[in-house]
Amino acid sequence: MKFRFTSPLTIQIFLWIIFAISVIGLVVGILIFAGVHIEATTGQATLLVSACSLTLAVSLLFLTIHYKVDKDYLHLNIAFIDMLGNRIRIDKILNIVIDNDKLYISYLWKGPDPVIALVSIRPQKFDEFKDLLLSLNGNIVFYRTQQNETTDSEQ
Repeated sequence: MKFRFTSPLTIQIFLWIIFAISVIGLVVGILIFAGVHIEATTGQATLLVSACSLTLAVSLLFLTIHYKVDKDYLHLNIAFIDMLGNRIRIDKILNIVIDNDKLYISYLWKGPDPVIALVSIRPQKFDEFKDLLLSLNGNIVFYRTQQNETTDSEQ
């Protein structure tokens, strides 16, 4: 099952701006090659198309980051490449903690001390993610901290 990676809004806006500029540059470069009169040489058009193709591909890759859960591992993928390299085994996950609209997992990796990792997915998907991991490993301990609300006596 896949869960879309959620990055901060500023990063998402930046990536979409890079994507849009790259598409415009790519179109302009192709128009120059097609013979439309734009004040640029074919060498400049070649450079523009090359640079825009590269930035377009990179921005698309970063916009497609997602978590993938299979029966043995939790993956963090860019396109089809696992950035974690099978580091998080489902049977090595110890805890899932939801605190202040953030989801954390702790797992064992290379030694006795657990690693704590933030899982950046939409808060609406927290329960689905948690339930999936708990169905694959019943030994995971789940914690949900409650928001501290100020009462009249504390004011």
